[in-house]
Amino acid sequence: MLLTPILVIPPAAALLCLLVRSRRLMEGLNMLAFAATLALGIRLLHEVLARTVVTEWKEFFYADALSAWMVLLISAVSLGSSLYAGRYFRRDLAAGVVTAGRVKEFFVLTPVFATGMFLVVLANNLGVMWFALEATALSSVLLVALYNRKTSLEAAWKYIMLGSLGLALALFGTVITYAAAVGQNGNGRLPSFNWSHLMTVAAQFDPRLIKLAFVFVLVGYGTKAGLAPMHTWLPDAHSEAPSPTSAMLSGVSLKVAIYALLRFHILTTQCLGTGYSRTLLLGFGLFSMLLAAPFILVQSNLKRMLAYSSLEHVGLICAAIGLNTPVTIFGALLHMGYHALTKPVLFFAAGNIHQTFHTLKFRVIGPGVVKVLPVTVLFMGLAAVAAMGLPPFGLFYSELTVLSGGFAAGRTFISSLILAALIAAFCGILKQLTRILLGARKVERANDATAWDGVPAMGLLVGGLLVFSVWFPEPLLQLIHQAAGIIKGKS
Repeated sequence: MLLTPILVIPPAAALLCLLVRSRRLMEGLNMLAFAATLALGIRLLHEVLARTVVTEWKEFFYADALSAWMVLLISAVSLGSSLYAGRYFRRDLAAGVVTAGRVKEFFVLTPVFATGMFLVVLANNLGVMWFALEATALSSVLLVALYNRKTSLEAAWKYIMLGSLGLALALFGTVITYAAAVGQNGNGRLPSFNWSHLMTVAAQFDPRLIKLAFVFVLVGYGTKAGLAPMHTWLPDAHSEAPSPTSAMLSGVSLKVAIYALLRFHILTTQCLGTGYSRTLLLGFGLFSMLLAAPFILVQSNLKRMLAYSSLEHVGLICAAIGLNTPVTIFGALLHMGYHALTKPVLFFAAGNIHQTFHTLKFRVIGPGVVKVLPVTVLFMGLAAVAAMGLPPFGLFYSELTVLSGGFAAGRTFISSLILAALIAAFCGILKQLTRILLGARKVERANDATAWDGVPAMGLLVGGLLVFSVWFPEPLLQLIHQAAGIIKGKS
């Protein structure tokens, strides 16, 4: 059994963290749990390549190539966040900005948050998938509000209100999808709501109901994914959450919502045989990219700027899937992976800067951060170069793959818009980060910064990014090609 341990290990770690008192033991339990799920995810990769689909508990749990890819991303980012969290909260405790009880809450809730994401990508039943996304929202909103400040409580309130509204709409879409399946079931028996079963009968669904269902699902899960214009919770939640939580929200939580949206996109395409859902994904993706670029340029807060950068990357993934060529879909999945390794490093570095300068405002931080935090700036610079889509990093390759696929398919205008948005975001990130990272310090302030804060976590993810940018293992490549085939409708 593979899928059951992946879903059992993190909540077991959460329960143990609830029972123990030692903070270092809680840190170790989190790291051990996510290292175990990463090892199981690698084993799942090989099982899926060998068997195409892995199921357990009478197909209640279901993993295909798309699921296995998401399990790897969730595990890797969660492990990186748990590595970073120990030293991060020790500094917060020393500064008196958080209590020991709140730190314990973090180490209990984070595995619960990850369990919800694992269940989203491993549940066969679409209703269970919706429930799991609701569980991720409830656990992550408590993490956003962890510091119990006025601003963090306001961000958590906005997050839960918009997230709950989105999930309510997604529930309507889920129910309507089932109605479309029931309406065409002539034998008088209620059909299974397992995705694997629905795919075999999707061509018989009521097309009018499916169109309506996808609109609800797109707005609902699109809100959780941070697609514009439903994205307004995103910069607040990312900027107020602890940096390890921000890393998980941006690195994988947004993509888990995209995963749920893709499952309905595949069903809709299978039923209608048209570009209905692809056009909507393309439109929302392009709008998100074009909206993100100017907001990156005008931000005065470091983590809010990083949040808008996430909006741009989520938009690119949806636009690439909307272009619907094998090349662009492959590029979108590749982009998911590279972005998952890149964005947490930026949030970890932002966490170091925040704890050192006690602010996230560009104006107050001032230039010359490299003089105070040289190792942090090195990792942040590497991750920023990657996020801007420059070689030799993998995001350059994934963006180039999407653009080349779009131009090759004759979608010149759309591809040109994507390119323009990428260039605008590049200019915005470059302008904002050079304001603080480089130059000479104008005002020297006392700080307790140490050179190696967060280095194990940042080194793990940047190292993985560098390795996979220049060498991509053949099994991973096969897995992504299989996942792209599922989205394209080949299996």
